[in-house]
Amino acid sequence: MYKRIIPILMTLLVSVFATFGQSLLWKVSGKKMKSPSYLYGTIHIQDARVAAFDTTVLNALNRCEAFAMEVLLDEMDMRGVRKAMMMPEGKTLNTLLSPEDFALLDGICKAKLGVSAIFMNGMKPFFVSSTLQQLDLRQDTEDALDLFLLKKARENGKVCYGLEEYMDQIRAIDAISLKEQADILRQFLHDTAQVSQDFETMTEAYLRFELDSLAKMTQDTSLPKKFEKVLVSDRNVSMVKRFLSISGEHTVFCAVGAAHLAGKKGIIAMLRKKGYTVEPVPFTWKSEE
Repeated sequence: MYKRIIPILMTLLVSVFATFGQSLLWKVSGKKMKSPSYLYGTIHIQDARVAAFDTTVLNALNRCEAFAMEVLLDEMDMRGVRKAMMMPEGKTLNTLLSPEDFALLDGICKAKLGVSAIFMNGMKPFFVSSTLQQLDLRQDTEDALDLFLLKKARENGKVCYGLEEYMDQIRAIDAISLKEQADILRQFLHDTAQVSQDFETMTEAYLRFELDSLAKMTQDTSLPKKFEKVLVSDRNVSMVKRFLSISGEHTVFCAVGAAHLAGKKGIIAMLRKKGYTVEPVPFTWKSEE
């Protein structure tokens, strides 16, 4: 039932359609914009391949006065983040999972983290799945892509903005019941190899700009409709509003998860509907040494 859900939840690479062209970088112009601003579709992983873009991307960033992203990662209240990741008092993983599944989780935690699953017992299953999956991904860069871009912006003295607050994302995750989250975690525990392979397949499609392939993969899910609405569609509305507010004052390079760019309810379509010109900017990846 939950085929491919975990990679999709982790990357938010959903609703991507080939009609939007072959690029992750988009120039936004028109109406009252004196100079173009840019949108860039990101993926939150520490894989050197996704940061190996040619000079086109950073040149676009450098041309802009400001930088924006979903949440300013270097200004997050980590104490509040940790609190938001926990389940309500009285809810624990060992009551959401069967004894057999909790034992399986315990074995994976000990092997990958060196600690018992009891240390994660109060954490929401979504974040347990996310934590464990990240351990299986390539981590050959210091920072995930979105944080890398934020640091570049800070180094170059850009004014930096968050399009939303972290709790906006938490509310979207909480739209999935704890039982549904536990079902997703259970699938990961029983099929870690397949989940890792699905994620690698999606990453490779992202790198090749194969938007048709991404669309097919991301449509093959059983995610609750309320999750997609709250996590993607509803947030797109507020992010477009914020993007236009910022771009009215500065030229801005805006980095958001690729999920938010495309689709009929995506940021690109919304901007075009409002009368802006949104064009793909081609670029290439540098080959690995």
